[in-house]
Amino acid sequence: MVDETLINLVKEFLTLYKVINRKTILEILHTELKNEQLIEIYQLTDGEKSSRELAGILKNKCSHATVVNLWNKWALLGIVIPAKQKGRYRAVFNLSEYGIGTVEHDKEDQ
Repeated sequence: MVDETLINLVKEFLTLYKVINRKTILEILHTELKNEQLIEIYQLTDGEKSSRELAGILKNKCSHATVVNLWNKWALLGIVIPAKQKGRYRAVFNLSEYGIGTVEHDKEDQ
């Protein structure tokens, strides 16, 4: 019961946070994700994939070093957070919630 109450409070807080800070979040996302390649990288940053795996999915559109550099930069901005596995990150925001186009991927590529 306590766990469920806490989870609901956190969800409510997160919703309020996103509403109050929507303008700032949008500015950061638009500044950082200014082209399709960056949107793709952000969208695939799910905490499960390594930088090498992500670069492989993108089929040589970028190197794993580029992914690592972006993750480090984005972590400082607060738009990605460290995942459970060391060296991996997870995107904080769902781009469709902010009206930012997403890129479709074949499931077999992932």
